[in-house]
Amino acid sequence: MYCTNCGAENPEGARVCVSCGSALQRVSMGPEDVMPRTCGLAIAAFVLGLLSIVFFPVGLIGIILGIVSIVMIEKSGGRLTGRGFAVVGIIVPVLMFLLVIVLLLPALSRAREQGKRTVCLSNLRQMSLAWMMYADENDDKIVNAVAGIDRRESGRAYEDPWTGQDWPSDYETGGLLPEQTQEAAIEAGALWQYCMTTQIYRCPAGLPGHMRTYSIVDSVNGIAGEGLDQTPGVYLRKRSQISRPATRVVFIDVGQVIPETYSVYYDRQKWWDEPPVRHGDGTTLSFADGHAEDWRWEAAETTKRGKAATSVHSPNAADHWAPQTYEGKQDLQRIQSGCWGRIGY
Repeated sequence: MYCTNCGAENPEGARVCVSCGSALQRVSMGPEDVMPRTCGLAIAAFVLGLLSIVFFPVGLIGIILGIVSIVMIEKSGGRLTGRGFAVVGIIVPVLMFLLVIVLLLPALSRAREQGKRTVCLSNLRQMSLAWMMYADENDDKIVNAVAGIDRRESGRAYEDPWTGQDWPSDYETGGLLPEQTQEAAIEAGALWQYCMTTQIYRCPAGLPGHMRTYSIVDSVNGIAGEGLDQTPGVYLRKRSQISRPATRVVFIDVGQVIPETYSVYYDRQKWWDEPPVRHGDGTTLSFADGHAEDWRWEAAETTKRGKAATSVHSPNAADHWAPQTYEGKQDLQRIQSGCWGRIGY
């Protein structure tokens, strides 16, 4: 103990300075004189933060302890240390949480897309069943596949289309009818009495505002063209004409409202309508026996062309194109064979 008057050192517990005789004063120690210690909660937060690398849930506790320990350190007036431990206990679980999100997002996206694909396939099966029921109740005749256009003879309609005109004249430039108008057209179609739910006429992943995303292909009482209606087993007007119903495509998901039918050449190696790219890199289809399939396009040129198209329907011959790669030709021939039953070249 030192004398505040003369500075002489005195024995511990002395009341009077041995040098100058002045009374000694005991000075209480301030916070700066106390040896700081590491906050236990900060250490616990640090440990739990590291453990979150192998077991993520404990990181949540580490974050809470880290925040609490930082508050305690701030209020301790320097008596507590360990802010670095607390910060690590917070940052590591947060980084692990972000990493988990990054890893899970693709899986969640795939699961969501798989769910939509499953619904789409179910819709297509129901559409094919309605198509089959129509033929059963109409002397084996296949329904008019040309959407929105009835067939006339001497000015009188003799074949109502499977769905009414739910597309506008300016569809090529992005025109779209009001949703209620589209639904009314669907309900006016020949298949409505066999499939009376508008949601079944569209894929859940279809373009917004498009109430129908399924089309029937040319070959099943659609637009024949170039005398194909006289080719046995290629252009079909009755179900009994189908020799292999499990291989003949009826409906195809194009993801948007298009007029008439989905068209594909029979006798040349060219695409007419664009390849629909749906549910990843392919499309979904249903067949004359009632089953549905998910097809994947093999060629990059097929998916690139389909994704770049603003409309699947291509009425202008100048827009029709021939694939250049082996895989691209395989994609085209697969859809041609499914539509026409065989390839005409």
